[in-house]
Amino acid sequence: MTGWVFNPLQLGAAEGEGVAKDVEVPKLTLGRQLALYVTLMLGNIASSFLESYRAGQVWRPNVLSILFAAIVGIVLLPGAIDANKLNGQKEELVQFAMVFTYGMGWQTLLGAAISAATGTGM
Repeated sequence: MTGWVFNPLQLGAAEGEGVAKDVEVPKLTLGRQLALYVTLMLGNIASSFLESYRAGQVWRPNVLSILFAAIVGIVLLPGAIDANKLNGQKEELVQFAMVFTYGMGWQTLLGAAISAATGTGM
């Protein structure tokens, strides 16, 4: 058996050992990274739109919410374009859809964490 079955995270493995040594990690061009960043920001903005829609309120984007989406996008971008997720074997639309939903999901997780910490229900 190969080592990844018993050690999937390669804990304690020296650099270059394991299954990932022969896998070529694709390099993303700057244009592609910016396109993925904009997609992530659109997911953040769509999340606030969906939240307003569910609350029955009129959604009015402002400069502060767009700035916040841009900052959150920078924080989330490394996780969204992780080499394991964008390994070059998926179709373009699937990759952008995954990044968009990644941008939408962070507010739900943050809201659940705040509710759990304060002891209030959602």
